[in-house]
Amino acid sequence: MGRFQRKLWVSLSRSPLNDLWLSFISSFLLMLIPFSCVQDVELDLINGNEKILVVDSEFNNLNTGNYVRLTWMRNVQEKEVLPVDNALIIISSDSGESDTLKKENDDNNYFDGYYFSDKLKCKPDGTYTLKIDIDGRIYEATATMPHPPKIDSLRLDFVKYEIGKSDGVMPFIYFKEPSSETNYYLGKLCPDGYSARRNPCPVMAWYATRALLLLNDEYLPGYVNGININLPDDPKRNYIPSLFGDYLAILYSITPESFAYFQSLTEALKSDGGVYSPSPANHPTNIKSKHKVVGFFHVASLDSYPFFAPLR
Repeated sequence: MGRFQRKLWVSLSRSPLNDLWLSFISSFLLMLIPFSCVQDVELDLINGNEKILVVDSEFNNLNTGNYVRLTWMRNVQEKEVLPVDNALIIISSDSGESDTLKKENDDNNYFDGYYFSDKLKCKPDGTYTLKIDIDGRIYEATATMPHPPKIDSLRLDFVKYEIGKSDGVMPFIYFKEPSSETNYYLGKLCPDGYSARRNPCPVMAWYATRALLLLNDEYLPGYVNGININLPDDPKRNYIPSLFGDYLAILYSITPESFAYFQSLTEALKSDGGVYSPSPANHPTNIKSKHKVVGFFHVASLDSYPFFAPLR
């Protein structure tokens, strides 16, 4: 299996992006860093038949499953995901290349709303533009791919819990942090060895069961001498999940705008939603449209490190 990259903290575990935003819009005010390519979109509870597009995407230097997933935000009483199956999606580069994404079809409807790019090869330093057209409703975004990081090695450590619970597994990754440039990292784990669409993790919502690690290099040393990438699924708990089998430790280099986006989600997930929690909702997005939209156009580079976690 090839090696890939990623790094930092954020938990999007157990809920599709659509569900996350549904809970955010009624409970939180997300404070974010002002970047030129990011705008705040104010959302109230959905009124009547109002349509709000939810965009999930990832384009990286592996080019093994670059995708866009489109759904409509659901009302609280709606239980089914509302995929967008009639979109025209075009990704183009500053070098003049372009690709029209193809809708994925499968018998089990696992890939409802997913569109994949199979022709355009994304590279570090390249600037990419996404254009979505849904019955004349236009959404556009632009982002530049950072340089990829490199994981040098990985070490496994374990946390012993009480009788009846499996040991928590802590994969520590080691990598060099270039001091001559500003970098933002996102890290996570995913199971290895599956044959479904990969990016490099299997591109399906029910695989998103691990928290993400977010890192700003402002306080990182020149060499990161081991940092745990297996974080609690719930930011309010300290329980390190157990692992067994083949995994990938992934370290991304992400844009500062993506960092602000994930950071805002992290802060929202840490909030208890109580009387002292701010409301209503604000969220960052780099997608521009005269129509309401949530989500982000993610362009990132990555490296990964395969490992086997023994049963303990």
